[in-house]
Amino acid sequence: MKIAFDFRKASYYSLCVLWASLTFSKALIEISFVFALGFWILWRIQEKRILEGQLPKTILIPFSIFILLSVFSHFWSEVPAASFRGVFKILQQVTIFYLVIDIFRENRDLRKFEHILFAVLLFTTISGLTQYFFGRDLLRGFAGQEASSGLRVSASFYSYGQLASFLITTIPFLVGLYLLHLRFNSLGKRLLYGLSGLSAFVVLGLTRSRGAFLAFFGGTVFFLILKRKFKVLLLLSLFTVGVLFVLPREMVIHLDGYYREQSIVERYHLWKRALSVIEEKPWTGTGINTYASAHEKYDKEKTDQVRGYYAHNGYLQMAAETGLPCLFFFLWFLVQYFRESYTRQKKLPPEDSYPATAMLLGCLNFLLFSLVDTVMHNPQPVTIFWFLLGVQWSYHRSHQRQELSGTR
Repeated sequence: MKIAFDFRKASYYSLCVLWASLTFSKALIEISFVFALGFWILWRIQEKRILEGQLPKTILIPFSIFILLSVFSHFWSEVPAASFRGVFKILQQVTIFYLVIDIFRENRDLRKFEHILFAVLLFTTISGLTQYFFGRDLLRGFAGQEASSGLRVSASFYSYGQLASFLITTIPFLVGLYLLHLRFNSLGKRLLYGLSGLSAFVVLGLTRSRGAFLAFFGGTVFFLILKRKFKVLLLLSLFTVGVLFVLPREMVIHLDGYYREQSIVERYHLWKRALSVIEEKPWTGTGINTYASAHEKYDKEKTDQVRGYYAHNGYLQMAAETGLPCLFFFLWFLVQYFRESYTRQKKLPPEDSYPATAMLLGCLNFLLFSLVDTVMHNPQPVTIFWFLLGVQWSYHRSHQRQELSGTR
């Protein structure tokens, strides 16, 4: 008896490998992506259907226009070679988003991925602690970056900012699992997820990234207000103020050689430079993936500070590269996605609603961090965002499929 090869399952496991690879290997990311896409195409050919309606029109329309404007910016790019690479980057990221939604369609797929996500996060946390106490991370042998505030850990990522982005996006998932098992009075799992979450938060502190902390705090405050958890919000605020008094001054304020606040001054010049590009090219931008090469041409200030840097604001850089219309449709997509997803959370059972809500919060943290850092234009962090956004929507798709089939 001939047994058909399960291309969907092969694509699923390829995506799981891709997820783990996002923390340490660009080469393995590319390899696993090719396998995931190839197996997905074969599965869809086998099913005799290539595309399905994965997203409602309210989300799909701005999402599609955002992709089209990003791709078309290549045709009026000031640096065509850089834009050609940029087109492939954005197409890869949104393809991963689509594949995850399509492949993670069963409840058991989500349960397996939850274990994988937890394992990767726990290993990365241990790797970060190892780097801090013993000088090298566990996978790549990377050393942390010395700074006036102390050693800034990066684990197996190339920079502390990438690690911080990964942690603020995934720590809410641990909190969600902890709250889920608190509801079901599972003491062992509460201890496991609680201690893991605290350890990951300690490693986030060791990145010494103020932007990441502010994003984490801002996202949490927004959700607590939305959920009307004002007592928890008050406790969180008091805890945050207490931490600020305990932290060394070098971690709260980053001083330059002239004893001025370095990061804020630098970002002022970086954002002003990006605004100069937008002012000159408001509708088309300079072309996707061209900011590093093209922004000097439009810099009105011509200051010697922070030359050749990314904008350290993903939204300003997106507008500078692909135009204000592209940014508008990206923001429209996000608003529609978050609104639709949050509305659907109420229909999910607890075992789905807790991790799904936590992932939505993690994605919000990433978007807030993008206001002050380069993570939206850094391949690993932004792919983590698109991947988890896809997983988050898969909870709604899985629930919908089970309702239609009459099984729960």
